[in-house]
Amino acid sequence: MSDYYGRYLMKAVSLAELEQQYPQGFCQSLSMFGALSNESLQFLLQQGELLSVQPGDRLFSIGDVSEQFYVIIKGGVRFYQHRPEDDVSVPMRLYAEGEQIGFVGMIGLHARRGDAVVENEGYLLKISTELFHRLCEQYPEMFMIFLINITREMSREISHLDQMYADKN
Repeated sequence: MSDYYGRYLMKAVSLAELEQQYPQGFCQSLSMFGALSNESLQFLLQQGELLSVQPGDRLFSIGDVSEQFYVIIKGGVRFYQHRPEDDVSVPMRLYAEGEQIGFVGMIGLHARRGDAVVENEGYLLKISTELFHRLCEQYPEMFMIFLINITREMSREISHLDQMYADKN
């Protein structure tokens, strides 16, 4: 496989460090966090794992357990799927600022079906299954909004994949 695979070198950063990088309200403006209350967003940012990432950092690999997903605060993450017939990793999509990657595997309770590799330097918020559940318990109304935001993004992705399939056939 290609040399883009390799590192799990993501560095944990504090919320204070992140807030020094971006103006107040920056995270609230991201589509994944749209319409969340400030209190519930702060809960996610404080209880989740904030990560500083560099190109080449790997979030997950095919076959890994899906126990978390990531919201891209800044930067970009490329998702690859392996084509076994010719042993090639095919780049499927570049996930960008404000989007999530890894939710489908987590909510579907299946192992990772591809590899996620950081392409553009930035920051991610890692949300574990436990934190996702705690958000539901502590902020049920905001949890519903968060799910709507995730569903909206997944709907756009399905439409994009439908178009790609139609264009190939």
